[in-house]
Amino acid sequence: MTRFVVPAVASIVVGLLLGAAGVFGVTLMVQQDTKPPLVAGDPASSVLNRVEYGDRG
Repeated sequence: MTRFVVPAVASIVVGLLLGAAGVFGVTLMVQQDTKPPLVAGDPASSVLNRVEYGDRG
């Protein structure tokens, strides 16, 4: 009897652990599916379409 019970209990425990890890992983992926907040740039710095060549002296 115990040669059936021990593997069955071990299988249940492994299945529960894998299920919990799967739910946790999917939850993390769903929560991280957002765009990061954009930080406004410094208007004094270079922007697109404005070339800055630097100091040539």
